[in-house]
Amino acid sequence: MLFHSTNGMARDVTFPAAIINGLAPDGGLYMPDRMPALPVALFRNIPEMSLREIGYVVCNTLLGELLSSSDIKHIVDDALDFPVPVRPLGSEQLYVMELFHGPTMSFKDAGARFMSRLLPALHGGRKTFNIILATSGDSGGALADSYKDNPDARVIVLYPRGELSRQQMAMFAGRKNVMSIEIGGTFDDCQALVKQALLDPAINRRMHLTSGNSINFARQFPSIIYFFHAYARALEAQPDSKKVRISVPCGNLGNLSAALMAKKMGLPVATFVGANNANDTFVEYLQTGGLRPRRALMTLARAMDVGNPSNLARIIDLYGGDIDRLRKEVIGVAYNDRDIVTTIREIYKAHGYLMGPQTATAYRALIDTIKPGETGVVMATGHPAKFPRATMEAIGKIPPPPRQLNDLNLSVTPSAKIPPTLPALTRVILR
Repeated sequence: MLFHSTNGMARDVTFPAAIINGLAPDGGLYMPDRMPALPVALFRNIPEMSLREIGYVVCNTLLGELLSSSDIKHIVDDALDFPVPVRPLGSEQLYVMELFHGPTMSFKDAGARFMSRLLPALHGGRKTFNIILATSGDSGGALADSYKDNPDARVIVLYPRGELSRQQMAMFAGRKNVMSIEIGGTFDDCQALVKQALLDPAINRRMHLTSGNSINFARQFPSIIYFFHAYARALEAQPDSKKVRISVPCGNLGNLSAALMAKKMGLPVATFVGANNANDTFVEYLQTGGLRPRRALMTLARAMDVGNPSNLARIIDLYGGDIDRLRKEVIGVAYNDRDIVTTIREIYKAHGYLMGPQTATAYRALIDTIKPGETGVVMATGHPAKFPRATMEAIGKIPPPPRQLNDLNLSVTPSAKIPPTLPALTRVILR
């Protein structure tokens, strides 16, 4: 399988070459030249298949030419060693798929754990990597945890000042092989810095950098498994369902682009819903066909606070720029903080079920768009305890945190604080 750049000005490369850096030399994102179709037999048996069984088929289809079946099975079993339950929510029509039962309580766990196991497997058992990433919520903690048993690997986390909760920051703080850098700017500033560093020859002569964000296909493609799992569980619960609609909270669009890759691989989902908060760049793109990056607004759904989503390039590439074809398969809806808080409150009052702000945004988008006869699945991407401000505003209290959060040291001190400039970042990471 060969990969091309979404900017179209770099030569095609192999899978291992695409993920060792994560960003093409022309600044584009790597994409497979084609998305291979999954075996037809999978869809006959998928309601009876487990998450790991589905994951093996997906990964074997993508990686079967590069790794042995036993190696693929080991990576899948090791990376997906936590439950991903799908729960009904007050209706036989609506379900919530909880992606936050991994070690850092975020849907980013699967991608981070796959990446930390896949990179050595595809590069001759090499263990030493310098992973750099920007985080607007949970990526930093997930990558830090996935490399915690590899003291030779270094994780460099850039995060925007004032935009993460202490629980999110504490997930990557206090680890010897993690450098946390507070940036005086937004997530988009952090992301721009990461891209500059990945392409900077002076930095990479001293230390070769690998992207830890979803711009790296190794981080992103495991999310494809989640969408086949969502479809399987929907059919398991509703065997007579003719159509499944899945709602995805959207920030940097990594999760939604993985959903659309799954569709290219044969996932028979009728419609996807892309849910934005006030940072509605993607919704505007669907409406107008034009991309207008802007400075991200700070909201209660902080993991969605992205004004210039990188993975939109992958979505445009998947559809060959055909916006009309994309509109037939994806609906975009945006909500403000008041809508999100109201949704959290109403669901908690009606069902005793507490949602995080990202999940609430996707839930609201689903109930506002679902059609009769469809089975709807909401992707619940982060545990609500990681968003205490939204929870307090919605229900007036913060429930006791789960064990993973309760044991955290919330006294967080960054390794460095810098302005959003490449010289400042270079001085910090090379010293």
